[in-house]
Amino acid sequence: MKQKIKVFTILSALLVITFIACNEQPKKDETAKTDVSKSETATLPSYDPAMDPVKVEAAFNKVLADTLNVKLHEVTLNPGDSVDMHTHPDFTLYTLQGGTLKIYPKDGEPQVLELKIGMGFIFPTVTHSGKNIGTTTIKLLVTDIYRPRN
Repeated sequence: MKQKIKVFTILSALLVITFIACNEQPKKDETAKTDVSKSETATLPSYDPAMDPVKVEAAFNKVLADTLNVKLHEVTLNPGDSVDMHTHPDFTLYTLQGGTLKIYPKDGEPQVLELKIGMGFIFPTVTHSGKNIGTTTIKLLVTDIYRPRN
C-alpha cells in the first residue's frame, strides 16, 4: 500500500511540474525577434511590343497558344533563312529539330549555336536577329513570358 502511495505521489508531482512548466509566461526580456530584411526587386529590362518576335518574323512563326500572358509558338527556319531584329520578353526555347543558328545580339558579339534535338534554354529579355547558317531545317518551340515591367 505504501508503494502505491509513493508511485501516486511521484506521478502527481511530475504532472504538477509539467503543468507549471507549460503555463509559465515568457520573461519580459525574451521578446520575439523578427528578421526584417530589405526586399529588393530588380528592374526588368524594357520590352517593346512593336518588336514582338511573332510580329517581326511572322513568316517563320506558328502561334500554338496565347493566353495568361504566355505565348507559345513554333519557329521554323530553313537553311539560309534570316530573321530581322526582334525583342523577346523573358522566354524559353526548346529544340524540336536541330541545326546551326547564328545569333546577332543588339548589344554584343554574334554567337553560333549548335542546336541539338531536345536542347532547352531559359533567357531574360533580349533583342537580337538570327540566321540559319546550317544545312538542315531548324524547328524551335518558343515560350514568350509577358510579365509586368516597371
